[in-house]
Amino acid sequence: MPSVETVSSLLRRFGGATEEMLNRVLTPYRLRITEITEIRPSDNTKRGFRAEVPGDVWTTFEQGTTGKVVPRAYVEANSSWREIVKARILDSSATHVEGELYFSGPRLQTALAEVRTGDYLEIDPFGVTSKIESALAEAAFFREAERQGFRVTRMPENVAMHIGTQQYYDFRLQKSGREYWVELKSLWGTDTTKARLIHTVSREGAGKNKTRKDRQIWRTSSCRFRDQDIFAISMWLRTGRITDFAFALSVPSDKHRTWGLPKVPKYPEHVTQNPPVSDPPSGVWTADLLEVCKRVDIWKAKRKTR
Repeated sequence: MPSVETVSSLLRRFGGATEEMLNRVLTPYRLRITEITEIRPSDNTKRGFRAEVPGDVWTTFEQGTTGKVVPRAYVEANSSWREIVKARILDSSATHVEGELYFSGPRLQTALAEVRTGDYLEIDPFGVTSKIESALAEAAFFREAERQGFRVTRMPENVAMHIGTQQYYDFRLQKSGREYWVELKSLWGTDTTKARLIHTVSREGAGKNKTRKDRQIWRTSSCRFRDQDIFAISMWLRTGRITDFAFALSVPSDKHRTWGLPKVPKYPEHVTQNPPVSDPPSGVWTADLLEVCKRVDIWKAKRKTR
């Protein structure tokens, strides 16, 4: 739980906010699943569910509301958080909801074999989970890099034109006279076997920096290789630990057969936006920050000798 001082500071900063509001924003609704059924006997790729609505909800759940099913052992005992399957509400009342369980790709069959009555549907009422995940992943990465002996700088989101050059990565690491640019991303929410290497499309260098001489152009929604040395991927959606990461060199596979990532065929300066991440991270990926920095050093030295 946040310290008393932190809670007091937040409520003071957002004048008029209450502890009840803060609890509701930060804590998901948890609806206990009481029934799991086949939607159609001939269709083994879908399941229906029914769940109890707790008494502390502020609103009814509209058709289309989605959430994550998590283990009963996480809610009622001490096991780690883990997403079993996603759920979509199709009908609701004051006491219960009904809907469908879903995932994309082959992960669905495994999830449907694992989900049980007694598990819980988590619903984020005000959409804060993704923001908290992103911020905590950044804080966790910051501390891990410091622990490994790096001087860590969180780069500004936007730099005014009269200040200097805009940088398009999240962190700068410095150690022993060497520097590494790191872009922090997440796993793909609907398929956690893959990373989510997405950037805002700016085909003409538009946006806040459109008048800059060094404005950047992204011709597709995938990240560009040259914007960072390292991709850091938060593994929280897979492991339930915000301190777990996978790292990869930001180099196309035709430049480095062992460590390179696949590129977008039509836009070869961009990385494929959803490359697979092995479990545990291996090959292209590593869970070791120092190891991926060594790969950067080797890659840069190789390029200098050409």
